[in-house]
Amino acid sequence: MSAVGFVRAAGVAGAIAAYQLAAHHAASAPGAHGLGLALVLAPILLIALNAALRSPARPWLVPLWALACTGLWLARAPLTAHFGWGLWAEHASFNVALAWMFGRTLVHGREPLCTQFATMVHGKLEPRVARYTRRVTAAWTVFFVATAVVSTVLFACASIVTWSTFANYLALPLVGLMFVAEYACRRIALPDMEPSSIMDAIRAYTRSMQMRRSGAQ
Repeated sequence: MSAVGFVRAAGVAGAIAAYQLAAHHAASAPGAHGLGLALVLAPILLIALNAALRSPARPWLVPLWALACTGLWLARAPLTAHFGWGLWAEHASFNVALAWMFGRTLVHGREPLCTQFATMVHGKLEPRVARYTRRVTAAWTVFFVATAVVSTVLFACASIVTWSTFANYLALPLVGLMFVAEYACRRIALPDMEPSSIMDAIRAYTRSMQMRRSGAQ
């Protein structure tokens, strides 16, 4: 990885860590609910503003965005009281989206996502490797669905602090554990396959997207 890529990855990781620490503080500290609401709304509003500024319809979309911000500010009191719903919705929907991203590639006629990544790294795959990568794609789909389900059950049945501990402190380490478990399974199921890491797949995916953009220009 280049120095620029490393700095960028470190910045993203730092931003995610800071967001999760702030979200857990908002959930666990009685006087920090306003921070929790800001964490819920800021990403949505920034994405909406970026989309509005890039749109040909920005002369009326940007004022509409400002009007929506005004409405949210006026309604901040009841929204602050229920900020936890927004944090849960973000966490659960993110995991559902990841499950959909993996799961939709398992339907007949499509190439499983992990098979695509493996092909980018290793080239054409043997049938046994393709079968394995299909099972890995299914495993990631189940993992993200299970994470969303556990998040929802904890939010509904446990305290907000318990839910936040899972969502902000345990969910990402579980993703890392999933990578470690998959690597161990791969070394057992495919001992003669050349080892590769998630960074190899990311680099191959990045190169593939760059080639596609170059071809479209």
